[in-house]
Amino acid sequence: MKKTILITVAFLFSMLGHAKFNKAILYMEDGTKKNGLAEMVENGDSKVVFKTDEKAKKEKIASDLIKKIEFTDDEKNEFIAERLYLTSANAFSGKFSKSKEKKWFYILYDRDIKIGCVDFAGTMKYNPSKGKTSGEFGDTSYYFGKKKGDELYFGFLKSNAGIAVHTQTGSNIKKMSKEAFAGCPKLIAAIEKEDFKTKTALEQLIGIFERNKCK
Repeated sequence: MKKTILITVAFLFSMLGHAKFNKAILYMEDGTKKNGLAEMVENGDSKVVFKTDEKAKKEKIASDLIKKIEFTDDEKNEFIAERLYLTSANAFSGKFSKSKEKKWFYILYDRDIKIGCVDFAGTMKYNPSKGKTSGEFGDTSYYFGKKKGDELYFGFLKSNAGIAVHTQTGSNIKKMSKEAFAGCPKLIAAIEKEDFKTKTALEQLIGIFERNKCK
């Protein structure tokens, strides 16, 4: 399952940034559903581009009217995007802050604990006149939180180029877990004992969540 998740992450973010419609089920906040086609969403999108079928006219639906979206591509790969609050800690003060509005996350793991991710595609471009490639590498940020909650906490960041750009992966995961899993000392203790590495942090977290249930 862990290997499947890693493959899904790479495949998922290869699709983002392309204005292509995929089969989709929109689960609305009022309890209804809309079946049709939709463009893949990104973290800060305030609207979802949707149409009922290939021939229908596009419509833009406000994200705050939608709870989650189930996407299915042409190869039958399924992706779930869900709107949740984002909580992070200030790099200087350490103070926790929660986003004012919900954001879109792609859900990678959903049992007692959720793991969601957000992608930054990067700006790397090749300049043929100079023979150089410049810009910023893309990266993926991973977030976790209780299944029954309405927010995900920032865990760690990993460069899509394979570079460990976030050197405080372990200490940050441990700090955020105390906030995210308050009331579940067994899980916090298991995370505290782990020697996290940026390259394998996702698999390590999933292993801990599988072995330590937090209700």
